[in-house]
Amino acid sequence: MKRLLISLMLVSFLISAPKNVEEKEVGRYQLSTTTAITKKGSVYIVETVIDTKTGKIVKRKKISLSKYRLPYKDNFGRPVTSD
Repeated sequence: MKRLLISLMLVSFLISAPKNVEEKEVGRYQLSTTTAITKKGSVYIVETVIDTKTGKIVKRKKISLSKYRLPYKDNFGRPVTSD
């Protein structure tokens, strides 16, 4: 009976111990796309990357509709193959 009580106490202490687990930030950035039409009739795709933690705009890019194709290269020269 003593062993059972000791083992139950040991298990309860192990379960209640705080865990040091790092939480990775998933979904911190949000990509927003919209269209813009100039007075001359040119159509552009405007991509905006927003940091959802701070609310600040990280990157804004205006691309002509005729040139908006995947894959394209980002600012670091890496190909972007999906939305």
